[in-house]
Amino acid sequence: MCLTCVLPMLLPAAPTPFPTAAPDAGWAGREVGGRITWTGCAGFLLEVDGTRICFDPYASNPGVRDTLFRPARPNQALITETFGKVDAIFVGHTHFDHAMDVAPLALASGCVVHGSATTTEICRRQGVDRLHTVADGTKVEIGPFTVEAIASRHGKVPVAGRIDVLELSGTGMPRTVFRWPRGQVFAYRVEVGGLAIHLQTSAGIEDAPLARQEPVDVLIACLAARQGTDRYFQRLGEQLRPKVIVPCHHDNFFRPLSEPPRPVARLDWPAFLDDVAALSDAYGTRLVQLPRGVPAPL
Repeated sequence: MCLTCVLPMLLPAAPTPFPTAAPDAGWAGREVGGRITWTGCAGFLLEVDGTRICFDPYASNPGVRDTLFRPARPNQALITETFGKVDAIFVGHTHFDHAMDVAPLALASGCVVHGSATTTEICRRQGVDRLHTVADGTKVEIGPFTVEAIASRHGKVPVAGRIDVLELSGTGMPRTVFRWPRGQVFAYRVEVGGLAIHLQTSAGIEDAPLARQEPVDVLIACLAARQGTDRYFQRLGEQLRPKVIVPCHHDNFFRPLSEPPRPVARLDWPAFLDDVAALSDAYGTRLVQLPRGVPAPL
């Protein structure tokens, strides 16, 4: 057998976008005795000492037909199955794939929704009354968690960006999911048990708010629409110097959660692996992937 044929069998296989097994305990470099679940898209559920908080919870995933032609509705049963009861919800921005399921989950849980003025207003229109409008630098303590809001930007989406709705209008709800407004965009820093996690759930960057951030143990980074942000991973790496990077928002959110995940449009997974290699060379950053819907030790 020739050397060219043997080498691929000897070298480790490159990571694929969607693993099925959770990483071993200690993957974050520090154990806090909790769990973290990537729930799909930009959604994450964190649980420590019985306190459960979530970010951008979204499970309904209406298909393309409903998205284009019908006023898609949240799937309450699936939301409950995916998230259960939570103690707080944090929203990065108000596009449907980040915020459409927030109000039903908040009403079922009786918890506070934290987010932009647009987020809190659209939740108010759906009957939620426990709301907290955050600003850049706002810090919230919930159980063992301290969560800081960090002003940020949305990634640049070709074509869709030209018709993007920025703010709510009128008094009712958006007629289709594409009319859900963006509102102000936030990243979040979570500190718990000495562990620092930065959630960059949209692929844009606001330089000044990012510049005040200290290094983190874990960077959770949105991959969708990152190509429009100059030196996206380099800028995050230079400031945050993460020990671990976890990709998110790289699955096709028009597919139901009952089906295996598929890549979002323009994912360019090989380019992401090149960016991870550069972070590894510069800061020793390790790639850790969370399987969708499977709790991992934290």
